Amino acid sequence: MSGKIVLAGATSGSVTIEAPSVAGNTVLVLPSTSGTISIGGVISSNGRPNTATTANGTIIWNTANGVLETWTGMSWATLASQSLSVDVLIVAGGGGGGGGGASSTRGGGGGAGGLLYYGVTESFATGSRLSLASGTYVVTVGAGGTAGYDLGGSDRGVQSGSGTNSSFTASYIAIGGGGGGDYGYGGADNGKSGGSGGGGGTASDGTATGGSGTAGQGYAGGAGMSYAANAGTSGGGGGGAGGVGENSNIDGSGYGGDGGAGLTVSIFGGSVGYAGGGGGGGGTVAGDATHGGGNGGAGAQNGTAGTTNRGGGGGGGSALTSANYYGGAGGSGIVIIRYAGTQRATGGAVTTINDHTIHTFNSSGSFIVP
Repeated sequence: MSGKIVLAGATSGSVTIEAPSVAGNTVLVLPSTSGTISIGGVISSNGRPNTATTANGTIIWNTANGVLETWTGMSWATLASQSLSVDVLIVAGGGGGGGGGASSTRGGGGGAGGLLYYGVTESFATGSRLSLASGTYVVTVGAGGTAGYDLGGSDRGVQSGSGTNSSFTASYIAIGGGGGGDYGYGGADNGKSGGSGGGGGTASDGTATGGSGTAGQGYAGGAGMSYAANAGTSGGGGGGAGGVGENSNIDGSGYGGDGGAGLTVSIFGGSVGYAGGGGGGGGTVAGDATHGGGNGGAGAQNGTAGTTNRGGGGGGGSALTSANYYGGAGGSGIVIIRYAGTQRATGGAVTTINDHTIHTFNSSGSFIVP
């Protein structure tokens, strides 16, 4: 048998329950958001009761924090650890855009940092929410890749750098975005692989290919093209978390490839775009970028950097003479953690939105669940 007692029409009160003679379930329902229930010495409480009248050893289920606590006579102490169910967004640093230097050379856009989301709210979820026990969790936020440049002639300058990884513990790792291709021999003109691949630059000895992306994190960069001493040469767009980078000259002669789309995340307050690929440098028209990616340069112009803490790739630079034109640096990554209710953990910048607590890590740190 089972029993059910309802305190109808009252906001408080007490009842005595005797165990049924046959095993079953006993359910109590309070018709109000206030009041307490005492079963076996455990009291449910929205917050903590007045300590002046609380006896040592009193045990409560703190519904505000979702933890079991006991009064020691000096302070409230967590009696037993309870797991914390969290949404986690992890975005790696974006790759730097490739540069241009020799006459009519253009760099490819940097690939976006890899993006992982564990939760059930966004349609692109990598997996379900994470259940965290009491402990310290290491959070790593990746830096954006360095901008590339090329001096022309025998000095090939510096290749663009790939972004670095972001992670939540050693188990959940977003891969840094690949750097965009520069002008040069020996493969420097190819986009680098990464979370999303960098776009190809200007090939001096063949075709400049886009770098590949990482499955489940991002897409490939667009192809660049062979060198031509005119304004028709352009670089490919970097790949994004939501789509591939565009190949050079798709929209017309001298048009840099657009960066691949990133993804828009809305559960952390507002709608924010992350992990967009950088636009390729164009002879006449720069490749565009969204979701934190940087636009490419056009004519004689540096590429634009990816947005800080958005994981976007940097834009590719463009040169008309042998002057030095840089790509844009990749944007740094970010890690965001969200759970229902009031604050139960520490680490990062803490905010509360729509009855959820949010921990934002713009730099590396620790997430601590007591």
